[in-house]
Amino acid sequence: MSQSQREDAARSRIIVFVPDEPGALAQVTGALGEAGINVESIDGRRIGELGVITLSTSDDDAALHALLEADLRAVTSDAVVFHLPDRPGALAGVARRFAEHQLSVRTIHIVHRHAGEAIVAVSTDDDAAARALLDAGSLL
Repeated sequence: MSQSQREDAARSRIIVFVPDEPGALAQVTGALGEAGINVESIDGRRIGELGVITLSTSDDDAALHALLEADLRAVTSDAVVFHLPDRPGALAGVARRFAEHQLSVRTIHIVHRHAGEAIVAVSTDDDAAARALLDAGSLL
């Protein structure tokens, strides 16, 4: 693998959303192992009753496919994933901030809602700028 391929691999990631319950990590890693995909880095955190697992693999395209085949919710690194209060106007505030900075939203998906929090995945025409506009503590 060339230096630029290693740098790209280090930046790419997959974010998997699972119930915060015993066996969730085993389901994620098992789906990848059965597909012959090596986990190169992994990080996990709990948000409410949801587990959020961020990982990079030996083959992110195949990993995403394997996770989706295992009925797991996952998004790729081209998404800006963040959480915000689940209340009227919260998402509108983010959308206004993006508009004020001339960012076009390409895709948006509310990944999960629970206990007053929402997790949102969005892709824009400048994801780095979108990340900079969001509170660092809200980014996943």
